[in-house]
Amino acid sequence: MKELGGSQVHLWFANLKDFDLCLVYRECAEWLNSEEINRMRRYQSRRQQEHFVLGRIILKLTLSKYFDGSPSDFNFHTDTQGKLFLGSSNPASFFFNLSHSYNRLVVAVGRVRDLGVDVELVNEKRGILKIAERYFSPREFQDLSNLKMSLQTKRFYELWTLKESVLKAQGVGLSGFLSKVKFTFPTSDKLDMQFVLTEQDPAKWQVWQIKTLEPYVLALSVKSLDARINHIESHTFMSLDKIVPGETEIIRSF
Repeated sequence: MKELGGSQVHLWFANLKDFDLCLVYRECAEWLNSEEINRMRRYQSRRQQEHFVLGRIILKLTLSKYFDGSPSDFNFHTDTQGKLFLGSSNPASFFFNLSHSYNRLVVAVGRVRDLGVDVELVNEKRGILKIAERYFSPREFQDLSNLKMSLQTKRFYELWTLKESVLKAQGVGLSGFLSKVKFTFPTSDKLDMQFVLTEQDPAKWQVWQIKTLEPYVLALSVKSLDARINHIESHTFMSLDKIVPGETEIIRSF
């Protein structure tokens, strides 16, 4: 079994287009329970069905690295905001968070309950300033507007992933909360974070922007009263049975 210390977070990556869904489903269909199969069938598009199935299978395969037993042993519960967690099958206090955007998937695993990760595909065609004006703080919107147009889109997604990773760690939805956590970029390797109209203490948080494959951006957030995370380990699934370790390159941190 893979060891995971209290001061570590492990990231597990997958490029979904590298997987043959028919083959994966044939080999791993028994890993999915009836609720998961029914949920898969409710998705209207084939792409959504494929991504849901691959996401669940890769998540269960990832968690199986830390436990005795089969990936089929894992059954997830969902809180009121839709965040997945392990129930009675989690005696060792392992926590996780999953994010996927288009073909990029990442699973973060740690021993800290408040753990959030977000990956997003940078979409140059999206109307980012209208979205930022509606959901970001006035300072963030102004700073974004002041950037050269060539830099605005990536900075928008950097802000979005940072905010969403924090909100996912808290287990709250995006609506109405994106403007309540603010980020600025004081130096090339540092972040600054503030909470607005909430009792959250930034000193209890650690947040990282982590380099991932272009054109994606990724952020990881952890809230801990005790242990500070001092090691982030990365792995990539090349296939269901081939995993390649990788270097974790931190761009900025708080």
